[in-house]
Amino acid sequence: MAECVIYARVSTREQAEEGYSIPAQLKALEAFCAAEKLSIAERFIEMESARRIGRRAFGQMLAYLAAHPGVRVVVAHKQDRLYRNFADKGTLEDALGVRTRYVVGDLGDGPEGELVRDVNLSVSKWYGANLRQEVIKGMQEKVEQGGWPHQAPLGYLNDRNSRSLVLDPDAAPLVVWAFERYATGLVSLSQLAAELEGRGLRSKRGGKVSTATLHHVLHNPLYAGLVRYCGRLYPGVHEPLISMQLFERVQSALNPNREAHKGVRHVFVLRDFMTCDVCGCKITAERQKGHVYYRCTHGKGRDVCAERRYTREEALMAQVEEVLGRIAISPQVVTALAAAARERDAGSGSNVEQERARLSRQIESVRTRQGALLDKLLDGTVSDEIYRSKEAQLQEELVTFELRLAELDAAPKDTSSQVERLAAVASAARVTFEAGSDEVKREVLATVLSNLTVKEGRIASYQWKDPFGVLEMDSSGAFYQSWWARLDSNQ
Repeated sequence: MAECVIYARVSTREQAEEGYSIPAQLKALEAFCAAEKLSIAERFIEMESARRIGRRAFGQMLAYLAAHPGVRVVVAHKQDRLYRNFADKGTLEDALGVRTRYVVGDLGDGPEGELVRDVNLSVSKWYGANLRQEVIKGMQEKVEQGGWPHQAPLGYLNDRNSRSLVLDPDAAPLVVWAFERYATGLVSLSQLAAELEGRGLRSKRGGKVSTATLHHVLHNPLYAGLVRYCGRLYPGVHEPLISMQLFERVQSALNPNREAHKGVRHVFVLRDFMTCDVCGCKITAERQKGHVYYRCTHGKGRDVCAERRYTREEALMAQVEEVLGRIAISPQVVTALAAAARERDAGSGSNVEQERARLSRQIESVRTRQGALLDKLLDGTVSDEIYRSKEAQLQEELVTFELRLAELDAAPKDTSSQVERLAAVASAARVTFEAGSDEVKREVLATVLSNLTVKEGRIASYQWKDPFGVLEMDSSGAFYQSWWARLDSNQ
């Protein structure tokens, strides 16, 4: 009785559920060998695609056959279970001189059988390549329509009914918290991962969220409503978890040259928020004799910057508190602003419609230019390289306009409520900063202020985070800016 080895393979879980399971194949293989009077010397089981060269169990089978020259028959359920490329066929049949037998589609050893086997292999190879191309095309079409073609990332779930992303009620709030926490500049990725573990966040597999996964999450624009695919961005149809402003703040914090997230022994409240007004270099902090001092780092050289002053932290903190006090408006002013906002809401519909119409015209213009560019490519007027470059620029413009239009449609219409919420945060900023811990102070600064510069121990300039600047008042209690004019410019 001739000896043989049997080879069973599945490449996907779906195949295992559709009758191709390993036990079903083994049962059919053993029955075939018994009927053909073949003695089974060894069994090899694979769970990889047959299109891949270098499969683990297939390699083990080749090594076994090379070490056992008396075994020269391999039995598989069908040809496509054994291989789908000519390289594996050549190694098995031509190099080792092995004969292949199949439970389904078994053929003789003559020229006709060889021809049919090669044709079947060619068709199988074509099928795999064509399937891959169709899958890629389908994924591209999905992202162009705003869909997500992969497994849902952390914070989202795949909805099988709508074939879209939906929020994970357990993980989504923690992912939002992770973005907000990292944007403060108070933690490193490893510290953030530990804090998230303490809050109960788990990976898709139920384990601890690694720093690598967390880094990928914080870099993913999907959470701000954009789908990144093959190096390009597309407006997504899913519900974003965070604003684009928060996403951009986190990207700045993830800059590898930034020091804020490397973990420090002492938390210096104002470090990373200030730069030198003379040379633009960072203001650093150090502790001397029980006090904290701030000074210019002179990163561009001491001959560029004449600032030599060391400033006590208490002096700078008092100045920051004075700046925060400029947005601490009274309840009476909040009431007046809210009332004015309600009046404005009643007549603001036309402005929104005008802006919507303007964005729609810009979107249509970009699409027209894309069509004209494609015509030039087909006519040979522009090269393929120029086409790709210009098309990428036009696509970025299109995404920008479409995102603005989506934000306009999603913007809350009740301005009076926005005014009251904004005023509540602004009014509490100074009190929270004065009474809070060092970390709380840094959170207030990260939320409200940016780009503070220092000259000769004084705060020379600063910027408000949007939209807090509209609430700044002078010493007489008058607003520096026109509230409604600034609000219009943000729409």
